[in-house]
Amino acid sequence: MIRSVLTLTLAAALGACASAPDTSKIAAPSANSGLGGDVAVGLVDLAAHKLPGSSADFDLRARALTLAPGGGVGNHPHAGRPGIVRVIKGTVVEGRGAAKRVLKPGDFWLETAETSHWFVNPSSNEVAEVWVVDIVPKKK
Repeated sequence: MIRSVLTLTLAAALGACASAPDTSKIAAPSANSGLGGDVAVGLVDLAAHKLPGSSADFDLRARALTLAPGGGVGNHPHAGRPGIVRVIKGTVVEGRGAAKRVLKPGDFWLETAETSHWFVNPSSNEVAEVWVVDIVPKKK
C-alpha cells in the first residue's frame, strides 16, 4: 500500500515537472495575438461611491479573457491602471523585465503602478483563461 502511494506521488510530481513550459524558450510577444473575450462582464462606476480624489474619472472593470494556444499580450505598463489577474484555465507565462514565471489555475498576479509586463499561453493546443479585475480611466 505504502509503495503504491509513493509511486503515485512520484508519478504526479514528475508529471507536473514534465508539463511545465521551459521559460528560457519563451519571449515577450511584440504584439497582442490570440486574445479573446476582451469585453467587460462587469463595470462599476466609481463616481457614485464618492471616494476621495478623482474617482469619478474611473471605472472598476471585470473581464474574462481567453488566450489562444501560442497567443499573448505584449509588454505594457500599469501606471494609472491597477489590477488583479487570476488564471482560471490552462497555463500562462508572465514576464516582468528578465524575470519569467509559470502560472496555473488558481495562481494570480497583481498589477501595480510599477508593473510593466507581458504574458503568453505557451500551450500548442489548450486555450488559457484569465479573470481580470482592474481600475481603468473612463472612456470620454
